[in-house]
Amino acid sequence: MLTQPEVKSRIPHTWSLFFAKHGRFTPIQQQTIPPILDGEDVLAIAATASGKTEAVIAPLLERLWDSLQHACRLQLLYICPTRALVRDLYERLLPILDDTGISIGMKTGDAARRRDTPSILITTPESVDSMLTRSPKMFIGLQAIVLDEIHLFDNTPRGDHVRCLLPRIERIRQYARPEAAPMQRAALSATVHHPAGVAERYLHEGIIVQVHGGREIEADIRPLYDLSELINALDTRPARKTLLFCNSRREVEETAVYLRQNLSHHADIFVHYSNLDGGMRRDVETRFAEAATAVCVSTSTLELGIDIGSVDDVVLLGAPPNPNAFLQRIGRGSRRTDQTRALCMPKTPGEWARFDAFLTLANTADPRSLPADPLRCTFRPSTLIQQIFSFIRQNPTGSIRLADVRRFAPPEVDDETIRKIVAHLAFDGYLQTGRVGEWRPDEKLKILLDQHEIYSNIGADVMGITAVDARTGRTLAYTDRSYPPGTVVLFNGQPMEVRWEERYRFGLAHAPGKKVNAPLLFRKSYVAIPFAVTRTIAIALNVDADEMTTLPQGGGQYLFHFWGTIWGELLAAVLVAQGVQAEAVNEFCLYVELPLEKLPAWNGQIAEKAARQTAVMLANRLQMGRFHRMLPTAVARKAVISQLNLPLFGKKYQAVQLRPRPKLQERLHQLIA
Repeated sequence: MLTQPEVKSRIPHTWSLFFAKHGRFTPIQQQTIPPILDGEDVLAIAATASGKTEAVIAPLLERLWDSLQHACRLQLLYICPTRALVRDLYERLLPILDDTGISIGMKTGDAARRRDTPSILITTPESVDSMLTRSPKMFIGLQAIVLDEIHLFDNTPRGDHVRCLLPRIERIRQYARPEAAPMQRAALSATVHHPAGVAERYLHEGIIVQVHGGREIEADIRPLYDLSELINALDTRPARKTLLFCNSRREVEETAVYLRQNLSHHADIFVHYSNLDGGMRRDVETRFAEAATAVCVSTSTLELGIDIGSVDDVVLLGAPPNPNAFLQRIGRGSRRTDQTRALCMPKTPGEWARFDAFLTLANTADPRSLPADPLRCTFRPSTLIQQIFSFIRQNPTGSIRLADVRRFAPPEVDDETIRKIVAHLAFDGYLQTGRVGEWRPDEKLKILLDQHEIYSNIGADVMGITAVDARTGRTLAYTDRSYPPGTVVLFNGQPMEVRWEERYRFGLAHAPGKKVNAPLLFRKSYVAIPFAVTRTIAIALNVDADEMTTLPQGGGQYLFHFWGTIWGELLAAVLVAQGVQAEAVNEFCLYVELPLEKLPAWNGQIAEKAARQTAVMLANRLQMGRFHRMLPTAVARKAVISQLNLPLFGKKYQAVQLRPRPKLQERLHQLIA
């Protein structure tokens, strides 16, 4: 490894821009800068606030310095998971690059890119997709791509989206410049459980640079019986600025109203979540940063490194779904100290157990000792539908061929699956034949193209119900149902009236002073608790890996599998398929109507049939993408079953021994309370 002076000598242009004020490199910077300068693809993994962004941006700028200063083309693309993070990073880098002659821009749904093409563009996957369809030539001169917070993309529909965008961009570059070398790629993350897999999916032949360690976590856990407990907690914790996380938009609104009415000391109260107008979110971020004493109540939108000033304390109102979200949330506070300070407020004993598990996982020195996630990381074929539609919009001929799909589909998707998807889209009225070998838009796709509903594989189902601004038509929220004109709903803490209604949309306008008839019901997401979390809880209870603990209840029994949400629901389906009346209770256990001494004998065919029958429900849990329901039935089911990893499930099932644990009865009862 190069010494700090040696690394400094290799970045004469960017040392003063990024590192001179600190006078040194952090460990991740010292280790990441040299391979990037050498043109390698790099996956950089280090704790929050360790300087990962500078570790990647500085050497990329150094490599491209001369061409960046004389460029009239895009050369560096920086992809972030959220619009807020895009703006925050843009505002951080803009003054740094002000006197360098290097132009920088941003593009999101909230902010259009500048008319002239910048040398550096910060954006989201969905905006990249949109630009590909409108201005594909802007990518011809692209030299490098950075994927920020890659753990938030990987094994999600957005990660699969990125995997398809990368070869589409490469194709544009190679078509215009056949001699051009492949783009350099870098990915950043605070936590990745399987770095080699991530590097394989997003980089060419990437080098993994990982720096372990982080700030000590000082977490206080107090039960939340009602919001008065929150008031008591805030009154006893010395903090001028508190960031309070909730798990739903509705909870954010209700909590903010309660704080305004009951907080004993003066504090400005703010709310922040994704459905707020972009300008309103930025205003909240600025005002919270500038306030002397304030509480900001947020969903996951503020998990990432958006600049909201110094935060003294972080409060989690209910347990987040997974360890990554937990670490992201608590990591937002006390950044100028050596400790991460947080208050965890579980609403149930099960949530308390999850908080304990998160802390155990976070404090484990050797990640290899942690329970492994048994679900497979597989490509979601629904992404191909979205990409087919997007490519048709991009292509000057307004058509697509099977060979085009093959170029951007990952290698694990076989040609037969591609043919089935295209044929089904034609049968379903989205595609029609054009010239020999070509497919063109049919009536249903023309509607989606007109509504610009083709750039994302997340959100509500295609043709779902959307709440929009009654005047501008801008999307405000995806909802569970429509509302008749005249209805006043609560949105962003304010009454808004439904002014008009169409088949798939309704328009909202501000209605100050009007009585609210109902809250706006957002489309619910299906949260799945990971296997690693529940298995960690089982370890704390001294429950063996091959043990399922039984607990008598009425004429039946609870069966504590500690297999998490997905495998727990699959287990219930497999037992039902074998004649056992079973029902999933939560991520820890299921209920069987008659006591069992052992599980029925394993039958792979029955298990696969059970998985097929529950594929629709499990697709929601697995986040298979908004275009999933448009897949051929066989392809959709195969995609779900592949993620479930039935071979490993079968091995675990066959090894299980049922065991009553009378001494654990009280603690087990708490997990189903």
